[in-house]
Amino acid sequence: MSNQTSLQNNLSGDKAKWESLQSSLLGLYGKDVYTSWLQGVTFNKINFNALILNVKTRFIRDWIVAHYADKILDLYKKQDSNISRIEFQVLERTETKNTKSNVIDFEKKDFIQDSGSYGLSKIDERLVFDNFVVGKSNELAFAAANRIIDNLNKYNPLYIYGGVGLGKTHLLNAIGNQLLKKIDKVIYVSAERFMYQFVRSIKNNEVVKFKDIFRSAKVLIIDDIQFVSGKDVTQEEFFHTFNALIESGSQIVISCDRPPNELDRIQDRIKSRLSGGLVVDVQSPDFEQRVKILKQRCLKEFHASERNIVIDDEIINFIANELKLSVREMIGAFNRIAAYLNVNQRKISVSEAKHILRDSLNKIHTNITIEDIQKTVVSYYNISMHDFMSSRRSRSVARPRQIAMYLSKKMTTKSLPDIGRNFSGRDHTTVIHAIKKVEELMIQDKNFENEVKDINGKLTKSI
Repeated sequence: MSNQTSLQNNLSGDKAKWESLQSSLLGLYGKDVYTSWLQGVTFNKINFNALILNVKTRFIRDWIVAHYADKILDLYKKQDSNISRIEFQVLERTETKNTKSNVIDFEKKDFIQDSGSYGLSKIDERLVFDNFVVGKSNELAFAAANRIIDNLNKYNPLYIYGGVGLGKTHLLNAIGNQLLKKIDKVIYVSAERFMYQFVRSIKNNEVVKFKDIFRSAKVLIIDDIQFVSGKDVTQEEFFHTFNALIESGSQIVISCDRPPNELDRIQDRIKSRLSGGLVVDVQSPDFEQRVKILKQRCLKEFHASERNIVIDDEIINFIANELKLSVREMIGAFNRIAAYLNVNQRKISVSEAKHILRDSLNKIHTNITIEDIQKTVVSYYNISMHDFMSSRRSRSVARPRQIAMYLSKKMTTKSLPDIGRNFSGRDHTTVIHAIKKVEELMIQDKNFENEVKDINGKLTKSI
């Protein structure tokens, strides 16, 4: 066999070892980390006792060296004990500062529109402070939002949390619209979009561009930060972006569905940063505020409709009383009534309104929390929360705990692992067992079934 043939065979064998190791990395770190950081790493050559790998950028090289290189070396040494170190060859093309992909035009007034081709969200011009209805449920959040308009960094970050459809997004857009009148570099983006663009920037060798866009902002507004839960790579970038903006004096505004300390699978250092400014909540509006919101909407529909539709106070009060949990849901119900009136051009009764909104009224409310269920079950069986959450297995404690797990699955959108974590970190298999056990007992024991239904009723009445 010639030397050339021998070298080719060795190279082929070394590549096969790397491909085998890639499968191990996928299983070890999971799909998210693998596709973001490791999938694009390719085999180059073996140089004496060094494994030479190709990476696309210096940024990726530095990240892999800091987080994964030791493990990669250990895995490869199991296949070839002669290897004692790893080297990375960066394939990143050298680009001038005038390269088109890295030029960001900050001269125009609306920075986010200038960057629209990069996939950022556009601020909704319709959502402003003037049409935000203020009441006891949101007056603190409204006041804080207005305060940072006049005095950036007064509260930094400003963290607004609350349930779905209560006006958080409206407030964030209102802040953005107001600040765009006097500041050039305002970014509004959802957490999902931030995550998507970061991963995309890695794959497209645009990490520098990503960092330039986000870290050059004077104001960064991020909606629904809870969606970075469990995404370690995105959290790492968000952490460094957050620090860079705070250090440069930029304002950060964030919305979420819960307070920072209740975020699941979010790094503790990020929770600490999010808690470092002002944390305010937006609650469900009371009846008076809901009526005010609907009347504002009614006035808007009156002026927008060619037929000048009018909705009676009786119907408005009915909608406000029945759909009390989500402003968005309530407005949706109002729009259905308005559309019906616009077509039929006649007044309707409350019973007709009930028929038109039957789907919404019969809908199972999904905003009941696991904490709500736990408190209700503990109160119902007159046991302490400490015992309830403990590892005690006596029937007087274990059975209520199983009922609470069962109801958590039936009445919330949480996954089995999420439910387990909310019960002192129990495994999802424990939740599955609890659900099956409760279902079996409800079939076997009528009294037990009535107890579960009674607790269910108390929860639905409380909302």
